[in-house]
Order: sequence, then C-alpha cells, then structure tokens
Amino acid sequence: MKHTKNEMIFLNHVKTSCKIYGIKCLLKKTKTVKMDDNVKCSGYFDETGKVLVVAMNRPDWVEILAHEYSHLTQWVEKIPVWLDAENSLGKVWEWLDGKNVRNIDTHIAVARDLELDNEKRSVKVIKKFNLKVDLENYVRKANAYVMFYNWLRKTRKWSRPNNSPYKNKNVKSAMSTKFNMNYKTLSPRLEKIFREEDI
Repeated sequence: MKHTKNEMIFLNHVKTSCKIYGIKCLLKKTKTVKMDDNVKCSGYFDETGKVLVVAMNRPDWVEILAHEYSHLTQWVEKIPVWLDAENSLGKVWEWLDGKNVRNIDTHIAVARDLELDNEKRSVKVIKKFNLKVDLENYVRKANAYVMFYNWLRKTRKWSRPNNSPYKNKNVKSAMSTKFNMNYKTLSPRLEKIFREEDI
C-alpha cells in the first residue's frame, strides 16, 4: 500500500512518539485486531500493556491511527477525564459482563466524555498533518460513537462489528457535522433511530 507524503510524515510522528513514551507501536497488515479473546476491533491504545495497535489493511486506517494516537496524547498529558477513565472503563466492561456496578451512570458518562475529548483531538491531528479525510463524515461518525454510550446505558450491550454506530448510515446521517450536540443525553429522535437500526 502506497502512502502519501503527509501520511508518511504522520506515521513517522506516531512511531517517534511511541518510542519516546515507551509504547510498542504495532501497525498490522490486517482488517481487524484482537483486543482480547472476545473483542475484535480496528485498533486500540493500552497504557497498561504499553501498546498502540492499528489494523492497517482497511480504507479508514488513517482515521483509526489518528484516534488511537489521540488516546496516547490524553495519557501523556494525564488530563482529568483520562485519570477518571482509568477506573471507570473497567467498571463499564464489568457491567457489560453482567456484574452489578454502583454509579454506572457516572462511569458511562466518563467513558463517553473521554471519547468526545479524543475525537476533538483526532480532528485537530487530521488537520495538523493535512491528512486526506472527509472531516464532515469523520465528525458524524465520531458523534455517532460518542452518542452510542448513551444508548449503551439503555441496552447494556456493545454493538456488533458489522452494525456499529459509526458504520450505520442512518445513525450517521442523524448526527451533526460539528461537535455541537447535547452529549449528556439521547434525544427521543436519536433513541428511535438507534432502536430501529438495532445498534
């Protein structure tokens, strides 16, 4: 796969940043990567395992790399929502696995707010490196993903890879092309779309 000059500059920047902060950078020639035995995804950043992993054999690899790299910057900067998420993300997964978790609303809100901060960072990264990404479409997908956390609170189940909120065209088209939505709640209109699309 041939990369553009800007993509190469960005790739080198990510690799250099990972080296500086002692993070292993795994850019795999696959369509998905395994987070654990049960979860396949397009990429992840794991500060505990000190690894950033991205599936590169897909058309949206540059967006995913920008997203996971932005998580690295949250971790490096130790922003408050990242520090809160160190506890909350585990609680959300425990809850999804069927455990009763106190204050689950708070933990889900932290996970949602972490992703919102991260998506805003990702857009800045895409602009900074002048990467070929349709930003309006990217922000719609980002908003769908952030809003998904409010839907998750109602369903208690993660989306299926073939029908994730950011891949579903009806969910995506219901989203704003700017980061200007009310992220604290799911409007009745959006809730209806998430339900009808069986996210």
